[in-house]
Amino acid sequence: MENKCRCGFGIENDKVIHETEYTKWGWFLFTVLGLSAKPSNVKFICSICGETIVETRDPAILSKYVGR
Repeated sequence: MENKCRCGFGIENDKVIHETEYTKWGWFLFTVLGLSAKPSNVKFICSICGETIVETRDPAILSKYVGR
């Protein structure tokens, strides 16, 4: 992915944070049972300008954010 925010940061930059979203079942596993769950969606957001750079459901990317 080569998307960048208006500041010029890509998703690999330290200034970009990720937000994960889980299904209800994944949220239950993660919070109640303490098990790692695969997110259903990941958003990459610039911490400087607040712009959402990219939002993805790509399984290859989601697998990198299990339990985060």
